[in-house]
Amino acid sequence: MTALYLPLTGGCICGSLRYRVTGLPLGVLVCHCGNCKQRTGSAFSLSMITWRKDFERTAGETLSCDSPGGSGAMHRQHICPQCLTRTYTEMSAYPDIINVRPGTLDQPQAVTPIAQAWTSVAQPWAILPNLRSYEENPEDVPDLFKEWQAIHGA
Repeated sequence: MTALYLPLTGGCICGSLRYRVTGLPLGVLVCHCGNCKQRTGSAFSLSMITWRKDFERTAGETLSCDSPGGSGAMHRQHICPQCLTRTYTEMSAYPDIINVRPGTLDQPQAVTPIAQAWTSVAQPWAILPNLRSYEENPEDVPDLFKEWQAIHGA
């Protein structure tokens, strides 16, 4: 078990945008879908899913941009207007959830993913070998979250 020490804090590259997560996140997932790859300009996206009630922006304002996610539901990306770091995302289909970008945590090594989705369209070299893999969206997300929370201290 790798317990997390709360709160988790993070922010953008320039430091003007800061946030805090006060409750145990639901889980961390890797996504290889086309939208995530294009949005990040990378081989995949990493999301730390947390309850909105446990997320607080503590400094700065964001520039927000709405775009469709892989399902077609709108996602609102929150970006620092100074350095353009994408720090978190709101999904219209899940209004009680915030997706924090774990790379923006002050201690990003504190969280590890439980699974990876959309490996059917992943770059072959980017599939993480020791991680549970799903060709599309996992159907057992609540079970994955329970497992992740058991590992990290729930």
